[in-house]
Amino acid sequence: MTQSKGTIFIMDDDLALQTVLEYALRNAGYDVILARDGHEGLQILENIAPSLVISDIMMPNMDGVETFQHLKERLQDDGIPIIIMTALNRKPWFADLEAEGAVILQKPFEVDRLIDMIDITLG
Repeated sequence: MTQSKGTIFIMDDDLALQTVLEYALRNAGYDVILARDGHEGLQILENIAPSLVISDIMMPNMDGVETFQHLKERLQDDGIPIIIMTALNRKPWFADLEAEGAVILQKPFEVDRLIDMIDITLG
């Protein structure tokens, strides 16, 4: 068995997207951990050390913007990249998230493009 290229932690309430990303990322050599929303994600994060985090913006219980603020506090000192996925059209406040270190990925996107982005970021 080949060695993992890292652990990708995905927070998204869209089970179909979770399934597609998990399959593609595992095939690309990554371990994958999933959470249904930001609240569950932050609980799981207490027990894992991901290489990179992917979070949706529009989720129940805790949206991606609030989740990002918590993630940033916990992960940025360790240099762990955070990718925010969104189906929203570009909003002025996206620039604030980007200034704080988030990478914004517009949905729909090509999964291969995301994997390339992760490979380059973690490479």
